[in-house]
Amino acid sequence: MSLSHIMGYQLTRANLVALEAFARDVGDKFDLRPVEYTILQLVREGQCTTPSQLAKELVITPPSMSVWLDKLSARKLLSRSKSASDGRASQVQLTAAGLKLITQAHEALQKSEQKMLSVLSAGERAMLQEILQKLCKTASSPA
Repeated sequence: MSLSHIMGYQLTRANLVALEAFARDVGDKFDLRPVEYTILQLVREGQCTTPSQLAKELVITPPSMSVWLDKLSARKLLSRSKSASDGRASQVQLTAAGLKLITQAHEALQKSEQKMLSVLSAGERAMLQEILQKLCKTASSPA
């Protein structure tokens, strides 16, 4: 069986294409790494508002998340404050500069992905999205 029939190989190649498009259309233009983009977008969406929620969502250790949050804070893209409901926990919020940057970066990423996925029909794009979501759920659920 050749590599072209190995699903992991095809997923890796597709990921490399997506990462190249991200670097060209978002990363270089907005000085963002994929993990930084993801953190800012999750905070913007309100899905993750604490460092522990972000670490869990991105499957990285809390100390690593703290490093990423420090970098984004140093760039004045987000801020941290004590939680009103739990003084031991902190909340993460976008600054005005962070909101502006992630809004522009998100628009650029959407255009980039539209271009990248233009070889697929609308139905194929929807199917691909559904399949990838199922694979991610399977990978994160216990065996």
